[in-house]
Amino acid sequence: NGTAPCADFGFSVYDSTETHGFGPVKDTLDLYDPAPPSVTPEASPCCQQCTAPQNKYHSVDARNGHCGETCLQDSNYWLFKIFEPNLTKSTSNTPCSDLGFPTYDSTETHGFGKLSDTLDLYD
Repeated sequence: NGTAPCADFGFSVYDSTETHGFGPVKDTLDLYDPAPPSVTPEASPCCQQCTAPQNKYHSVDARNGHCGETCLQDSNYWLFKIFEPNLTKSTSNTPCSDLGFPTYDSTETHGFGKLSDTLDLYD
């Protein structure tokens, strides 16, 4: 739209103001960071059963005490693996329960557009 060019490119969080250059050749500019990925909570589990061509994948987030289950096409695995290093193709339909995370917590959608994924979180 032209009034917020950084926001138009996904950089909407103000960081700081800096002056670059010196003497008569200088410019002051505001620096912006990327907007954090969106997290949208859902009301009920999404990923208990996957429908072809999708398969069940899971990831354990030990730092936050969750295990996540999602349905992905195998061809997209490599892309989501970049953002979720523990992402693993499941060998059962209940991988989180099998790994000691039996209690459903919530369903969230992380990311935006084509780089989004909906997953069920278990404690």
